[in-house]
Amino acid sequence: MAAVHHNPIIPGFSPDASICLVNGTFYLVNSSFHLYPGLPIYMSSDLISWKHIGNAINRPSQLSLSRATTFVGPLDDGTELVATGGLYAPTIRHHNGITYIICTNVIHGTSNVLGDERSEQFFIHTTDIRSGSWSDPIIFEFPGIDPSLLFDDDGRVYVQLCKTGPEFEIYNSEIDITSGAMIVEPTLIWTGWKKGYTEGPHIYKKDGWYYLLCAEGGTFEYHMLSMARSRNIWGPYESYEMNPLYTASGTTQYVQNTGHGDLFQDLDGQWWVVMIGVRMKEGRSIMGRETFLTSVDWPCNGWPTIKPITCDGNLEANFKPEGQDPLAASWVYLRDAKLDRYHMQNNRITLKSDLVEITSADESTTFVGQRQRRLEGTATVTVSKPQHSTSVRAGLALYKDEHRFLTIEYDFHSQQVIFNGINRAKLYSLSEIENVELQDFVSFKINYTETSLQFSFRVDEAAWHDLAALDTALLTDHDFTGPVIGIFAIGDGIAVEFRDFEVDAVQSQETRV
Repeated sequence: MAAVHHNPIIPGFSPDASICLVNGTFYLVNSSFHLYPGLPIYMSSDLISWKHIGNAINRPSQLSLSRATTFVGPLDDGTELVATGGLYAPTIRHHNGITYIICTNVIHGTSNVLGDERSEQFFIHTTDIRSGSWSDPIIFEFPGIDPSLLFDDDGRVYVQLCKTGPEFEIYNSEIDITSGAMIVEPTLIWTGWKKGYTEGPHIYKKDGWYYLLCAEGGTFEYHMLSMARSRNIWGPYESYEMNPLYTASGTTQYVQNTGHGDLFQDLDGQWWVVMIGVRMKEGRSIMGRETFLTSVDWPCNGWPTIKPITCDGNLEANFKPEGQDPLAASWVYLRDAKLDRYHMQNNRITLKSDLVEITSADESTTFVGQRQRRLEGTATVTVSKPQHSTSVRAGLALYKDEHRFLTIEYDFHSQQVIFNGINRAKLYSLSEIENVELQDFVSFKINYTETSLQFSFRVDEAAWHDLAALDTALLTDHDFTGPVIGIFAIGDGIAVEFRDFEVDAVQSQETRV
């Protein structure tokens, strides 16, 4: 099965993949951090073609993302870490006709300082994954991240978690899957192989062994997969003598920072793994952490061998884009969005402007967009001049978080086209301004490649005019999130109409940067 697949299988902002097989169909879920709706669900019948079919957190009443803010602070080596809160590292499993997702909501404190946070563990469930009808979260307490589920042969249900603190260690507990109550309190089972940022645990029962798969080394250049096993789920666990099970660290491979994986079998019994990776070109990884797939050889009573990840020239070939349908699963907002400010119909989107700026960590600015899926493409939109007031700014943005974004906008009051580029992790700031009068509308365009970004505009039917050009290295950081391209409106309640918004259009040869 899946002799030919194209990596990444889920391109763009798609970290921490987990996967399960339900009635012959594979379902995959990713972390979503600060984006609403959260926990995107992708479907495939063959591990080759993938489609985004919905999101498991799809009602504001399920949980709050109001404190899914972003901290910026130094790591031990002085590198700036850009850490966004929200929905971390879900695990998806299916048992007795019910599909479960277990996850962490990381809630940042108001100080916006690294370490001022708490974590809320929860799971949700559905009997019909394609319907999008997920339960409200069932919450349980544990001071950590990355929960996983194991349904054992005897009917017991176990949760594995990473306890954070100065040390990252793996704990196991037994849980009542109907109520979330702990039957056996979390117990330390493994401190890891390298004993550095041991996280992302999953346990698989095979050949009478409990195999524990973990990520180690942190999610950046030293990322890896390691494994241990035990005859008893509570341990003791013996580390694999050939650890790390998989890593790109120390290699020149195009796909770097590999780790945080989930093992699974297809209908033929073949083993596979999905894992994080980034496409790295000369220090640039503009797409962030993406989902990659590779096959696994796992002999009876033995240890798995993961085949090297390949990344061919036919990128995104089998990922089906959602398009601009107002009902598509691909639309995302920031944190706890005020959904009554958005109206979509056909190719037109009306935003009711708000005074909340894109830099706000406390409220959700009026912004809606889609994940960037292609390395090379074009995003465009046309903005109509408001009829009754000019107290508004509106435009097009490439957004990663409130500290890092690139925008091109029109200020209808000052009659200026303005480009703003911000990356506080790099202490970078750039503004370009042009005075422009318009009669009816202004259009914006972002041309992007793996290494460059170009921001342009045109007034009414005039020719395109380039305003700013940048290197994608400016948005490459030690971070958790990926690029989202969207539209925004900032003002005192004025309605702004956008039309023909498009992301990931294929560039013509003439328009390539």
